Amino acid sequence: MTNGIDKKALFKLKSEPYSKPISDLGVVFYNLDENTAVLRFQLSNTKGPLLIHKNNLTAYAYFESSNGSVSDVIELEVKDSNKGLVTITLDKEFLQASTSTKVRGQVYIGVNNVDNKPEYNEVAVFREFNFEVKDALINKISAFTKMEYIRMFDQLKTRIKQRVLDIEEAIVNGEDYVAEMKSILQKGIETLNQIVSDGKQDIQAYIKEAKATIDTTQADAVDTIEKLSKDTKDSVETKANKAVETIESTSKEATDHVNDKVSEFNKIVESNGFVDNQELNERLDDLNWQKYGLTNDDGTRKYISKSSMEGVSVNSFDAGLYELVATDDSESNGLPPGFDAFILQLDVTVSSNGRKQLLLNISSQNRRFVKTLHTNGDDKNGWNEITQKQSDTGWIPFKLINGATINTAFKGADDNGFDCAYRIETRGSVTEKTIRLNGKNLKQSQVIAQLPSNLFKNAHSFSIRVPTSTGFSGGYITARPNGEMKFYINGDSSTWNETAYIYGEYSWKE
Repeated sequence: MTNGIDKKALFKLKSEPYSKPISDLGVVFYNLDENTAVLRFQLSNTKGPLLIHKNNLTAYAYFESSNGSVSDVIELEVKDSNKGLVTITLDKEFLQASTSTKVRGQVYIGVNNVDNKPEYNEVAVFREFNFEVKDALINKISAFTKMEYIRMFDQLKTRIKQRVLDIEEAIVNGEDYVAEMKSILQKGIETLNQIVSDGKQDIQAYIKEAKATIDTTQADAVDTIEKLSKDTKDSVETKANKAVETIESTSKEATDHVNDKVSEFNKIVESNGFVDNQELNERLDDLNWQKYGLTNDDGTRKYISKSSMEGVSVNSFDAGLYELVATDDSESNGLPPGFDAFILQLDVTVSSNGRKQLLLNISSQNRRFVKTLHTNGDDKNGWNEITQKQSDTGWIPFKLINGATINTAFKGADDNGFDCAYRIETRGSVTEKTIRLNGKNLKQSQVIAQLPSNLFKNAHSFSIRVPTSTGFSGGYITARPNGEMKFYINGDSSTWNETAYIYGEYSWKE
């Protein structure tokens, strides 16, 4: 079946106890089928295909013809373990014995009982099925035709015998050719021996010449190496001697310099004496320099823990740079409200008349506050924030609607021109909004744009530039909180030239 000419028939068998009539597969095989009559079964139960593998189950089948012929108990080949597919190929002898009959078959599966215990034996018998075996047409050829085939075979046999005789005669005559070939072979061997002998002499001569050349080259190389070795040794010795002289000279100069400095130091000590700690402190105190420590000795801020802040106001802090944690009630510490449990950096500076300035930095929010305490400790102005949040959307373009379009011809005539766009800038608590308009193909009371609803907090109305050639003093725009913008004309709109344009910029603060 390696050539793919097998005749496969698939039949689904279910393991169940219900009585059903013998199934006719509707399959026909012929008594000349050889290794091509294949039956394929899909074995299943109520849960689906059976999981079959040669390691746990054995599947086999048995067939019986209506003329009494029977098959062996044939083991089925597992084709797909997960789908329960098994196959069997009917042998030619059984098909020939069952010619022109109905064949009845049955499939069995049994569990491989590795423990050989009877109580673990399990065998399932599937219901019976039928198929038909027919006589091939070629078997019905007449006796006369068969005699003709026999006569043709005899003639072919005679021709083959004659060919065999011719071949035997040629083999006999071939002995002379063999003798001639032996003679030629002998001459070839003698010629090869002569070539080998001549080659050996040439090779020996080349070896002798090469050896002489190598000996000469070796001697020259040894002389060169010895000369280089001697020159290198002399150079190294010269440089080493020079280096030793330089080191000795430098060492002497350094020793003399150190001795001179030691002598100079001894003279100074002898004249002035050593300064003890008390005298050193007195001299430092006499120097005119700032001696107040704003930070720790290592330059870090003075840390005030949260527990240390309880009942303490920052108004009482001396001058210095501090890092602290606000308590749950930061106002009781003299701090701005709303920063409980925040890490704060506090800078306190004090003037000569007792006035204090407190600079507070909340680094996690990039915010800074300042407070001034007067000489009497008054801080009625409290904390003032000196940081200011800023944002800028940049120019956000928008399109005109309802037939209105950008006036591309005018763009560039003023300030390089601009398209329709809006912008929102925030500086602290102040928000400034700006809108630019440039368009044509406009009509009276036309909705020319639909902008975001959060752009206009209140209704707006603003004038807009129109060309003087139209004869109108100008136009104006109305904007509603829902973002709708309309265009209106000052004067009689019936004479308005729709090719005229509007161009302008309007800003407002919220």
